[in-house]
Amino acid sequence: MRPLSIFAWFGYELKLEESFRRIRSAGFDQVLLWWGEFEGDIPLREQPEAARRLGLEVENAHAPFEGCNDLWRPEADGERYARELIGCIQGCAETGIPVLVVHLTDLADPPPWTLCGLERLKPVIEEAEKRGITLAFENLRHAPHLRAVLESFDSPRVGYCYDSGHHHGWCKEEPFLERYGHRLAALHLHDNDGVRDLHHLPFDGNIDWKKITRELRETGYSGSVALEVQASTGYEDRMTAEEYLDRAVRSAARVRDLLDK
Repeated sequence: MRPLSIFAWFGYELKLEESFRRIRSAGFDQVLLWWGEFEGDIPLREQPEAARRLGLEVENAHAPFEGCNDLWRPEADGERYARELIGCIQGCAETGIPVLVVHLTDLADPPPWTLCGLERLKPVIEEAEKRGITLAFENLRHAPHLRAVLESFDSPRVGYCYDSGHHHGWCKEEPFLERYGHRLAALHLHDNDGVRDLHHLPFDGNIDWKKITRELRETGYSGSVALEVQASTGYEDRMTAEEYLDRAVRSAARVRDLLDK
């Protein structure tokens, strides 16, 4: 059966080990990690093994994205962000995480994509190829950067992370799955109202999940149903962490049922 995954930092200000325990108890099979400075109560490189001890596989990690806009600015130190990504790749390789999700810009007002930015990404992609780590570049508010990268680098280690909430809220007309579905390496599934980036549970917004799952099915995607959701956007004040995770795993299972019809 297709596994179910959820982002480890889903809310409720729990210690990370307790989050892992509750995620597994709710019925999830896998977890998504944040690979950055915010480490919580477990040192960063010990987190994957801590999850595995509690019965969770680590599907992927998310790279930090502070300063990512500098990647595209010739006058800025875009190499700093490239070096940070290289460090994340090395960390993933050393801890057995197969996929690193990457933001190419921030979520607000990025500069246009540039050839300079593509050049700065070359050593990042070379490191991913060397280490056997797949980079999953995520669709955000602006599509041209993603298009430039995926069309410029024809490597099995350059993949795509489909984010349903970003697609629905910001780029409804972009045929992301039709265009890049054959390179799909990760999912970030969450719902919203079509305007705000709420990271609600699937079926708690107005995304057409029958349409999304049909398009995913047409890509041949065989991976997990992965939720990137946040309880802080209206759930924490009306349900406990256990209730939230129970609702989350049931919503993920509904997506799986639609996807596997």
